[in-house]
Amino acid sequence: MGAVASRGRPSESEIRFPDEHVAALARLYREHPAWRQAAARLSDHSTSAVWFRHRPGEPWHLVREGGETRLRPGRPPDPDFVFLFAPASIHELAAAGREVGEFAVRLFELMIDPDEERQIGFRITAPFARLARRGYVRLLLGSGPRVAAFAASHGVRGVVSLRNLVRGLARAEPFDWEEG
Repeated sequence: MGAVASRGRPSESEIRFPDEHVAALARLYREHPAWRQAAARLSDHSTSAVWFRHRPGEPWHLVREGGETRLRPGRPPDPDFVFLFAPASIHELAAAGREVGEFAVRLFELMIDPDEERQIGFRITAPFARLARRGYVRLLLGSGPRVAAFAASHGVRGVVSLRNLVRGLARAEPFDWEEG
C-alpha cells in the first residue's frame, strides 16, 4: 500500500500506536502465520471492535481490507464481534502455534480464562447469517481437529449447535468496558 490507504484512510504505517501492547496486537493480526491463514477465509469489511484493558475509553477496531487485517483507531460502525484484550492475552496469542487450530484454541481458552489479567473479553454483535456470509462459520468449522475437539468439549458438534451457541453469546447490551 502507498502512503495513504484506500478512501483516504491512513495506512497502518502512518498510525501511531499509543504503546507497545497496541502495536503488538496490530502486528499479531497482520503477521502471525496462523492468523494470516485463517483471515484469508474472511471477507473484506469483516470488523471487530477492540478495547484494551490497560487503556480504558480508547476504542479501536480490526478490519479486513484488501486481503489484510488492519488495526485502526476508533469505533467501527457495525462490528461482528467486540474484544477486550489485556497485555498478557496479547502475549499469549503471539506465542500460540503457527497452525490455525492452535491459534483458535488459544483464543477460545483465553476467552474463558478466569484470570482477568489474561482473559479476553468477548461479545458477539452480528447475527449468525452475517457471520456465515463473512466466512467466520466456514473458518471455525474448517480449522481442524484441535478446534473440533475443543468445540465438542463445550457442546458444539455442528452447525446447529454452533448457531445456538452464537445466539446464546450474542449480547445487544455493551459491557461496561465498552463505554468511553
